[in-house]
Amino acid sequence: MNASTGERAGSLEPASLGRVWSNLAAVAGLFRGAVLGRALGYGALSLLAGVPAPAGAWLLARLINAASTGAPLRIQGWLAAGIAATAVVAAVLVPATRYLQGELGRRIGLRARGELMAAVNRLTGLDQIEQPVFADRLRLATQSGATAPQTLARTGFAALAAATTTAGFALALGTTAPWLAAVVVAGCVPAAVAAAADSRARTRLLWRASPSFRREMFYAELLTGRHAKEVRLFGIGDLLHRRMLTEGERIAAGERALERRASRIQAALATLAALTTGLAIGWAIVAVHVGALGLGALVVVITATTGLQAGTALLIGNGAESYAALLLFGHYREVVAAAPRLPRDRPTLPTAPPLRRGIEFRDVHFAYPGGPPVLRGVSFTMPAGASVALVGANGAGKSTVVKLLCRFYEPTAGAILWDGVDIATLDPYSLRRRLSALFQDFAEYDLSARDNIGLGDATQLGDAGAIAAAARQAEAHEFLSRLPRGYDTLLTRVFPGDDPSGDDGVQLSGGQWQRVALARAMLRADADVLILDEPSAGLDPDAEAALHARLATLRSGRTSLLISHRLNAVRAADIIVVLDRGRVREQGDHDQLLARAGEYARLVRVQAAGYRP
Repeated sequence: MNASTGERAGSLEPASLGRVWSNLAAVAGLFRGAVLGRALGYGALSLLAGVPAPAGAWLLARLINAASTGAPLRIQGWLAAGIAATAVVAAVLVPATRYLQGELGRRIGLRARGELMAAVNRLTGLDQIEQPVFADRLRLATQSGATAPQTLARTGFAALAAATTTAGFALALGTTAPWLAAVVVAGCVPAAVAAAADSRARTRLLWRASPSFRREMFYAELLTGRHAKEVRLFGIGDLLHRRMLTEGERIAAGERALERRASRIQAALATLAALTTGLAIGWAIVAVHVGALGLGALVVVITATTGLQAGTALLIGNGAESYAALLLFGHYREVVAAAPRLPRDRPTLPTAPPLRRGIEFRDVHFAYPGGPPVLRGVSFTMPAGASVALVGANGAGKSTVVKLLCRFYEPTAGAILWDGVDIATLDPYSLRRRLSALFQDFAEYDLSARDNIGLGDATQLGDAGAIAAAARQAEAHEFLSRLPRGYDTLLTRVFPGDDPSGDDGVQLSGGQWQRVALARAMLRADADVLILDEPSAGLDPDAEAALHARLATLRSGRTSLLISHRLNAVRAADIIVVLDRGRVREQGDHDQLLARAGEYARLVRVQAAGYRP
């Protein structure tokens, strides 16, 4: 069993009682930090809400006895007024508790979501985020973080009200027939056990079905998202639709089996409760017939027995829902408590200094989790101020080198040195501040043009001059300034009508987006290293030539790392490193590598052959 499978299998087991209490304490911590006053007020109202029903039943029994024995009208009037008062209190408490419940849920849900996303943001690398098991846990954590505190607030305080009601009816029934109260309460024990088991089964099912949920959403996204044109061109919509339904049926099959089992158990328990109620009422009728009980006592037995069963059913139902929410909340706590696998303690880790001498990859090995080796002892140097190019076939390890330099992953062996200092000993945030990049799969944010560039350095989001200067460097200023609202134009149609100006946004071409992404990279003007990962991918020859001419100017005198399959784009680099199946095959400048007649020269001949008649 691999690590991922083991983690999933272990997570299927029901949480221990101590773990559930620990989860409850964590939820209580959210309440303390966000809405303690409202929580206490809601709890007090919930306790009070359980009083009117048993109190009204007790007063009704006294009124019937008073009427049947000919008590003075004054006493009967006070009893009737008391019944009316309990009804008024119950009516007033309903909207008050509903308001506090909603306000409590909103505030606690917002706090929980904030803590969850803060925890995800603390994960400095990509290795955890890219794990399927973590993706499933994050989905459940997002779900439980948004709903568990609100569910616990609702069901917990509803359980308080039900407990008060149950206690009141039990007290009323106990004054008439203590043994009958004990029988009714004991009859609810199997229901409580079954409800707890059902909660555990449902949370296990949610975890088991997580991969199917993920695949179902994946197929739905293919049918409706940015791949819609390819789906329609190749006519694979029906195939993807069937696969989506297959995953949905797998989920439904598990839920169906669970519901069948729960229905059988609930039917048996409902039958037991009905028999108990029938026997209690039958006993009370016989007792009234022989003179052992009065009419008022008969009313107490009937109302208290049914009320006690209804109250315990509410108590058990709310308790089971709370238990399930606490079990699911364990996923939230796992994510919130997840320790970054890359150290990030700013006070104890030194900051990355400005690059003076250069960067050295020293015998670096790396393999993605569960995969074969990608880098096998890579060694090369990037002198400060030099332009370095990485070339090689797909899968040679070029993009992995970039990921390791950015500390998205840690080498499995070897070291990457920044002016002689292992970057693993430096604060990753300060290191990344020294880098800027245009990735091959750069982001197209559904935001304004200003934001799309400004996110390259959030401290300059409000600096219109710096953003325009970066756009000019990337040759994006001209077309951005001609947009309907200039740099404030939305570069998306995802949020039509959201802008108060009525701007529905625009869609840029691939080449225009590339320049916007380059402007984002150029905004970080104080970065020591500029990383360009296939910057001309998808551009036409004229645009590619113009871009590389521009990049040559931007890279001049600046440490840069260029990855490209277009060898004409790398020939001007100071150092060209040729990677082959995770190893450095050769390195040197363009003329040196051509003279060696090695792998680089072969790649040049292969590309050049395509242009010969």
